[in-house]
Amino acid sequence: MSCLTIICPNAKRVQVKTTPIMLIRQVLEEACLKSGFEVNSHRLQTQSRKPIDPSLPFRLSGIPNNATLEMIRKEVSSENAMIDLAIQSGSGARHQKKVNVNVMLLDVLKDFTTEFGEDLATTVDGSVPCVVYMNKRYTGAELAVNSLSSLGVSTGKCLIRYMRVKLNAEELSAIEARLKEEMDRKKAMDANFSKLKAENEERNRLEQLRQEAFDKDKDERKKREQEQLKAIIPEKTVPENVEMDTSGPQHRDVLLEVPQQDPNSWSFDGPAFSRPAQQNTMRLEELNRLLERTNNSLETSSRESRMDAMVNALADGGRITLAEVRTRADIAMEQEQEVAEVFGEACDRQAVIFKKGAKVQVDEPMETEEFFEVGLDDVRNMQKDLRKAVRDQTQASFVSKDYLVKKNRQLKMDAYKHTVVRVNVGEHILQACFNTNEQSSNLDVFLKSVFKRSDWKLMFTNMKVVTSEVKNFVDLELAPKSTLISTFGGQSVNAADVVQNISEVTQEEADRIASQWLSINKTFIPFNSTVNDDRKQKRTTTDTTFSAPSSGPPAKSAMPKWLQTGRK
Repeated sequence: MSCLTIICPNAKRVQVKTTPIMLIRQVLEEACLKSGFEVNSHRLQTQSRKPIDPSLPFRLSGIPNNATLEMIRKEVSSENAMIDLAIQSGSGARHQKKVNVNVMLLDVLKDFTTEFGEDLATTVDGSVPCVVYMNKRYTGAELAVNSLSSLGVSTGKCLIRYMRVKLNAEELSAIEARLKEEMDRKKAMDANFSKLKAENEERNRLEQLRQEAFDKDKDERKKREQEQLKAIIPEKTVPENVEMDTSGPQHRDVLLEVPQQDPNSWSFDGPAFSRPAQQNTMRLEELNRLLERTNNSLETSSRESRMDAMVNALADGGRITLAEVRTRADIAMEQEQEVAEVFGEACDRQAVIFKKGAKVQVDEPMETEEFFEVGLDDVRNMQKDLRKAVRDQTQASFVSKDYLVKKNRQLKMDAYKHTVVRVNVGEHILQACFNTNEQSSNLDVFLKSVFKRSDWKLMFTNMKVVTSEVKNFVDLELAPKSTLISTFGGQSVNAADVVQNISEVTQEEADRIASQWLSINKTFIPFNSTVNDDRKQKRTTTDTTFSAPSSGPPAKSAMPKWLQTGRK
């Protein structure tokens, strides 16, 4: 039996023993009973903050044995939530209606009596009612003590299967004994639940009082500092709209260059200014700001950056006021605004329509058991892939995520010059050609000109395609070619009734037009810079620029010395 460790909101760790068929909802209930928290107000998540579906059994949740999970408060939800429940009988009949998640399964079966024309909750000829959800059966007396909420279902839609099974006296007694044991175990945990809940409420009350006292003391301290600052510095040198942060430790920076001719003439009367001392907690933020300034300086090298402007002002006057700092920063931010993107011109659409070809089903032979066995070559390939993934993670260059996104977008724009979009219309496919750097809204303009009806919309798998005047086909991930689905209010249509002014061709002719239009495109290679790649590139450039007569000792050979030429 495996065990899960749950970290509660009060930093307490609770261990819960699990079985493969145990629901995540049951794990949460036991953890809440052991720590004094309400079950309906909390949920479980991994340490990477990924939520876990409470309706899944442990073996289907993807959680490893002896894992550590976190219990956090979830969004406020109604206690009497309604869901769409569908029940499917053994004959294949299925009926659906809205039910409360806190109603017991036995009462739910009684509510479906009218739909199925029989009482599903009664025992007929020794066959007791049984429902199956997530490959787990709830039979007989278990239906009266379990609700949809205890199964982990709280929102959305749910489907359960209904059947009748015959049980002998021993099986019925085993079910009753198991239920009695579960009830006794919960009663034992309920005895300590009230005490733990009271401790949690008292702890939350004390934390709230401490937070209120801290906020009040912080406001008073800030007012006192502002009054002291006004008393020391005249109001004309400190504008009202500029605040000075004096809460952190301060230290004095002075000019470190000692005069060469007369070192004794150096004093503390030179230009100096105070700034907050660096702290370890701000190290990461300073590195991120440094990286952002470096990227901005590389992109706009011809213009003066904010830091350069402040340094020049400090060097000219010796001191710089806070008002001047803010003015220069605002001017620099206005200058660093990005230039609006220029979109390409519209091209000849070469629009055609063709009928889908019939799919020929080929009976493939069944794979043998040897095909699924993991051999030595498979292990080597997996090891190679793992080493590559580790190398990409550990040797990645120190660049920002925004830079990678912009770099890959530019590479796609350079590689994908043309785009072909196909739209499924009933039994036909509509094909049109576009320039990749066009506005994606031109796709809607084209479809409006060829569709007779206006109640259409485009879908990509199960997502709606939303075009825009400020995004091109690369931004919508439609380049270099994509196939979309057109829907007309959920009705099946014929292409001849909704499409106009488009010539119909064969599928081979449409493929030829698409291939000819996409022939100008190049292969897109994602930008994934690593430290070793950068060093190799620099070393290659240096070697080709400055060629030396000797390039060091010769490379070692894997052959033995007696087999190598010129050696003994």
